[in-house]
Amino acid sequence: MTTDQASSMKHGECKTLSGQLIAIDLEVESGRMKGVCIRGDFFTHPESAKRATLDSIAAGLQGAPEDLEIAALAARVRAAVPFGVELVGTTPEGIAEALRRAVVNEVTVTPALNRVGAFTSAEIDHFTDSWLSFDWQIIPERPLSPALNVALDEVLTERVASGLRPPTLRFWRWTEPAVIIGRTQAVENEVDLVAAAAMGITVVRRMTGGGAMLLQPHGAITYSLYLPERAVTGLSIRQSYEVCEAWVIRGLRSFGVDAHHVPINDIACSAGKIGGAAQARRKGVVLHHTTIAYDMDPGEMVKVLRIGREKIRDKGTASAAKEVSPLVRQTGLSREAIVEHLLKAFQTRFGGRLDMLTANEMIEAEQLVVEKYGTEEWTRVFG
Repeated sequence: MTTDQASSMKHGECKTLSGQLIAIDLEVESGRMKGVCIRGDFFTHPESAKRATLDSIAAGLQGAPEDLEIAALAARVRAAVPFGVELVGTTPEGIAEALRRAVVNEVTVTPALNRVGAFTSAEIDHFTDSWLSFDWQIIPERPLSPALNVALDEVLTERVASGLRPPTLRFWRWTEPAVIIGRTQAVENEVDLVAAAAMGITVVRRMTGGGAMLLQPHGAITYSLYLPERAVTGLSIRQSYEVCEAWVIRGLRSFGVDAHHVPINDIACSAGKIGGAAQARRKGVVLHHTTIAYDMDPGEMVKVLRIGREKIRDKGTASAAKEVSPLVRQTGLSREAIVEHLLKAFQTRFGGRLDMLTANEMIEAEQLVVEKYGTEEWTRVFG
């Protein structure tokens, strides 16, 4: 065997939907990869971890067979990403596609990678075709207190689980500004409680995980999906986020926002994060809710949220600091027009009739506010 047969340098490139370039150089020796070098204008969170993350991925690919398919390569990439680090602007699948292109020496950037998430548009349709059989009900916005809104998530999840309500999409509306923290967060780490009280901002804890959010009535678009777990059969929890967000991403794209899914649970555009999602699963029902930034006051956010400050408690999932790009910067549409557009985008794909909260559902939610979501014990105590 000659040296040229045993080892050869290869190069491949591709772009994500939002334009981030992935470039890979590697050698193939005796049918195995070595000397993998990954470059690109994508990011990691935290940003300081990018170099170490790329080095870890390269080490994880050392010795990999050159004929591995994208799924197997993506699994190696995902396993090599250090704990607590997120890829932003690309995915393990994106890096895996660039690797495959490198193996075959595909130096052209086009055709561009047509997704940032794991699935193609056709694959999303395949996973959501079963949703067409559901008798969807859609609850339009109704201004409610923060505690009542989070309590309704529990009530409607239980209602769908017990068969008292079919799968449902609910749009939220707030009567007052609030910080909503995730189920496993320590409130002292997330919120400057003195500043929040001085600014008249309520703090409530939701039943799902994820990070803290400052929500203002004029500045956020929030919705919840309550659907049977069988609607995401065959998907990991990580994959279910992408599938459950696909309809709203398509809706945003239809009026010019370059929205895409960023694993695990973000919706982003080229200018930054647009929204984030969280889930809970109970009694065979998936609760998936997403908050999208329409407008925001960065000054108020940094006063109230403790992102980037020193932790006070050694327990609790921490929120991540990410650059946010509200929709008001990208569209000439009002918040109400966007909500209406998204509602119709859902109906166009899945059908559904407009409905309202029942008297019994409101009574149950109000009772939960008294017993749980409006109490200091639930909101302030974790761990």
